[in-house]
Amino acid sequence: MYKKVLFGMIGLALLSIVLVACTIKDTSVISSGPVVKMGSSTFITTTITIKKGDSINLVDTTSSPHVIANGIWDGSAAKPGAEPGAPKVNNLNFSGNDSKSIGPFTTAGSFKLYCTIHPGMNLVVTVA
Repeated sequence: MYKKVLFGMIGLALLSIVLVACTIKDTSVISSGPVVKMGSSTFITTTITIKKGDSINLVDTTSSPHVIANGIWDGSAAKPGAEPGAPKVNNLNFSGNDSKSIGPFTTAGSFKLYCTIHPGMNLVVTVA
């Protein structure tokens, strides 16, 4: 009787070791760096300050799609355009619940990004 219990405990211990050793950590979801979250029709954080050489990680926290580009909404009018030194962002598509990186930002200054399908959805990236 005690032998069965002892072998059962040894078996469970070995199974636990095997399961822990076979665990895979998924690091492909998002790289390290500053994060900006997007809601259904807004940037949750509308401004961010980063260091020169950093990239930003945009995270779509909802099932809403987004299309991000250089430029800004001015009232109800979209004003596409990139500031000198801005990384080119040309219709970066998010299908919902995903993340993508923009950058690196190699020039100091303020850079504007907007969602082309959600009026008023603006982000200002300040590079110090």
